[in-house]
Amino acid sequence: MSHSRLFRELHTQQQPLLIANCWDPLSALVLEQSGAPAVATTSWGMSNHQGLVDGEKLTFEHIYNTVKAILQVITIPLSVDIEAGYSDNHNEIITHVLALAKLGVAGINIEDKPSGKESLRKTGEHQKLIRTLKAELHKHGFAEFFVNARCDLCLQSSWQKSQLYSRAKAYQGAGADGFFIPGLTDPAMLVELTEQLIIPVNVMLLANFCDLEQLSELGIQRISTGNALSDHLLTQLESCAQALTNTKNLSFLFENNVQTRFISA
Repeated sequence: MSHSRLFRELHTQQQPLLIANCWDPLSALVLEQSGAPAVATTSWGMSNHQGLVDGEKLTFEHIYNTVKAILQVITIPLSVDIEAGYSDNHNEIITHVLALAKLGVAGINIEDKPSGKESLRKTGEHQKLIRTLKAELHKHGFAEFFVNARCDLCLQSSWQKSQLYSRAKAYQGAGADGFFIPGLTDPAMLVELTEQLIIPVNVMLLANFCDLEQLSELGIQRISTGNALSDHLLTQLESCAQALTNTKNLSFLFENNVQTRFISA
């Protein structure tokens, strides 16, 4: 079974797909060896671990090379966060996605808010991009490639419910395989959204929005850790770095043995 087909089927199980977000080969390998059925990259984590802020500060070439390296060490499906596509040109965005598909990537997230801009793409513009992208993927033999349409509406300072449902249905109508809505935490709206759409609804964990059982009851089919895992580890690194400077006894550095296999093979 292809990784794209397997990844697609993971969205149809009784329990939501909890997908942890990695940022490099080692983090992806650790997640696979912990039992994860699939992983996805986080642009936030990728950027932070290069000493940069999120928002397409990395080039697509960097993303491509990192993804290629990840695929060399894991055997499970990988979805890639391509932010808004690393271009304002639709043809270039499609070229980027096709390049990832040819590497063996199972799917992508693509945002409707271009990096560095305050507003979202117009609904019709993003709908057209998704439709054209899906057509090109099908044309090149990647019909099962999973396109997760990320909508950043709920991360805006103000928005209306009608706008959310309009975008969700437009992206679904364009052929999107999933609808990703980070920032939406209202249970009633999420239930209504899952009832209105026939494609999987994907949410992102937040500090007060991380009870997996409750999220499952809302009809959500995919849950992403987003930048939470990366941020959690960076916080621990910061704490350790401060201890190196301010603590006389550094025995804490030797308290745990690495359990990940093959990292030196």
